[in-house]
Amino acid sequence: MTAARHAGRYFVALMVSLWCPVLPANSGLNAEASGRLEVSFSPNEGAQALVIKTIATAQREIHMLAYSFTSSPVTQALLAARKRGVDIKLVVDQAHNLNQDHSAKARSALSSLATAGVDVRVTNAFAIHHDKSIVVDRKHVQLGSFNYSAAAESKNSENVLVNWDNPALAAIYLKHFTRNYAQSVVFRAGY
Repeated sequence: MTAARHAGRYFVALMVSLWCPVLPANSGLNAEASGRLEVSFSPNEGAQALVIKTIATAQREIHMLAYSFTSSPVTQALLAARKRGVDIKLVVDQAHNLNQDHSAKARSALSSLATAGVDVRVTNAFAIHHDKSIVVDRKHVQLGSFNYSAAAESKNSENVLVNWDNPALAAIYLKHFTRNYAQSVVFRAGY
């Protein structure tokens, strides 16, 4: 091999290593692909309906993380689940839903849930608690960009993905939920 060719390969390898740094072995968590995927979009293309369908399947428990929480239909679906005896834990971003809630829609929705016996928590442990996920009965996971708000349903381009029947993925999301739940405080109606 000529010196020029060897130098060229060295240069390419160096540039690749600068542009694509090696990630640590534990850079992500893995779950086996299993179950069935269902996806919807917005505006008005079924995203909110899929969120409500996910909540409606709950028989025992719901663990939910949210950034924006103002959707009346999602609140009603959670209230119906609670009425069926489903144990619900919800963690939302404190700043967005309380401090910056000029319309009082988030405060009203959270108060309704707390009054009905839902374990509603708020967190300010992060710059933004930007999670949007639901784990149902430790086996179904709803995720995506969809905020639980009217704007997400009718104005924004959003996505909702549900991985049905994937307990391994649910366990990973439950671990994340548990971390955030531990860094939250109880929301009280009238907060």
